[in-house]
Amino acid sequence: MIQANSPFPRHFQLIVPVAVALFLSACGSQNSGPNNRNSYGMVALTQSESALPVQSSGSLSSLQLSEPSAVGGDSTEVTLSMAQPAPAGGAEILLSSSDHAVSLPSKVEIKAGQTSATFTVSTNAVSAAVAVTIQAHYQNSTAGVNLALLPPATAPFSVSVLPAAVTVQQGKSGSAKATTKVNADFDHSLELKVSGEPVGATLSMNPQTIPAPGSGTSALSISVGTSTQTGSYPLTVTASEGTYTASAKTTLNVISGTTNPDAKFKGCWYRQGGRRYQGVDVSVGKPGVYPFNAVLYRGATCNPNDFADQFGFGQLIQFGGFGYTFWFTDFSDQTDMSALWYVGDENSKCVSYATAPNC
Repeated sequence: MIQANSPFPRHFQLIVPVAVALFLSACGSQNSGPNNRNSYGMVALTQSESALPVQSSGSLSSLQLSEPSAVGGDSTEVTLSMAQPAPAGGAEILLSSSDHAVSLPSKVEIKAGQTSATFTVSTNAVSAAVAVTIQAHYQNSTAGVNLALLPPATAPFSVSVLPAAVTVQQGKSGSAKATTKVNADFDHSLELKVSGEPVGATLSMNPQTIPAPGSGTSALSISVGTSTQTGSYPLTVTASEGTYTASAKTTLNVISGTTNPDAKFKGCWYRQGGRRYQGVDVSVGKPGVYPFNAVLYRGATCNPNDFADQFGFGQLIQFGGFGYTFWFTDFSDQTDMSALWYVGDENSKCVSYATAPNC
């Protein structure tokens, strides 16, 4: 655990990132199935089913979709038309949806003298395809249209990236590896792209194309400029064959160009809830983002053969101009222990908790 000795103490748990791999299974047959749906979950609407008739001889003319279908979670546009120009002061058209998966503005205005207005429809993710009726109401007239809302299409291939996080100093370079896998019946090349680089950094994939049948590896090269801001940046590697895409993420951790923080360590006992925990007080002379690690040993000499516990594992921490207290939590009150503490390229001397003072 960590406590920043500032006017507003903070406690937080260090979390070690794990590898991220996204696998999307292949689709089945494309033949139409029962209930007017095919194996991809698409609702098959005819032209007459999509555009619903105006229910009276009032002023509304039609509702038209920019696309007849949308994947749940995406947005689409709808155009509302009137048979005559809107009167002075404009026409306020009320909107409604037959399903909560489609979100509409409660109303839309057609300005005076205009005959149409376009508005955006937002949607929610769905697990199965559904046809949602969108209606517009003005005076004694109602116009409607059906939007086919679809679940995400699954790709017959996957991509993964390791490691889950890459730490690179300013002005230095790093790398990761992307791996693609395909289903047995897939035979196509895959194009790889990477995005998410911070200002001053460049990314590249080599090779950019995985040849058919599509399984292979590609090296992700990362070059960080001296002016790139320190911090963590999510990078996305995307594989595509033109119709389907799959993606996976890794994290770029940019750290200071120097990993010598001028750290000072004071091994000590941290007290909490009537118990004592093996800890350390740390301060740095050069504030910045540095990897942190801590290793606890049985016995007083930090013998590698007597390993007991570890945390941090190189996780990046922003060290500011105040002190930090770190401590182990699983060996409370045990004095026959020792530890080494690491910040950047610097580490403490072996701390023996048989003689350590209180923090």
